[in-house]
Amino acid sequence: MGGTPESDPGYAVGRRRRAQILVDATHLFSRAGYGDTSLRDIAEAVGVSKSTLLHHYASKELLLSAVLSERDRSIQERTDAHRATRAADVLRAIHEGARVNAVDEPGLIEVYAVLSCEAVPAGHPAHDYFTERFRRVIDHFAELFRLAQADGDLPDHRDPEHEAVWLLALWDGLQYQWLYDRDAVDVAAHLRAHLEDVLPRR
Repeated sequence: MGGTPESDPGYAVGRRRRAQILVDATHLFSRAGYGDTSLRDIAEAVGVSKSTLLHHYASKELLLSAVLSERDRSIQERTDAHRATRAADVLRAIHEGARVNAVDEPGLIEVYAVLSCEAVPAGHPAHDYFTERFRRVIDHFAELFRLAQADGDLPDHRDPEHEAVWLLALWDGLQYQWLYDRDAVDVAAHLRAHLEDVLPRR
């Protein structure tokens, strides 16, 4: 009886190689941007041939999609780990995820910052991804603020939609500053202070 694909040594090697490709692609995209990073650059960083790289990711666009998906998966994993019962508590816990990401996965923050700016032109392969992501994230935050307001945690004079836009703008802006001076900018501390102000504890 044959083993499952997961137990096959070749499958395990391939899975590790795919993971390494994502790590090195993330690093290179964050340093040089998507446009100036070639598949050959990534293959050399991983230590494989370009044909081997294409076996795992058939195009640079698919590799970019995988890098962005990995960032979203990591963020969702952090969010799920700190799930709270009240919307205000979910929002107040955001700073902890930002702190962990800065320590454990700075490369993903870098690739997000570089690519979100690089992808502004409509023809960029990641343009639609970031357009949709901004919409989805703002909708998500707005819903949390609406729920917090219904619970009495967000003051009535504050608009949930505006708070969502401001929170995302603050978070992204802090991350850009942090990338220039990581010792001077504490993203998590600023987010915590902002949300404690917006959502005063009773």
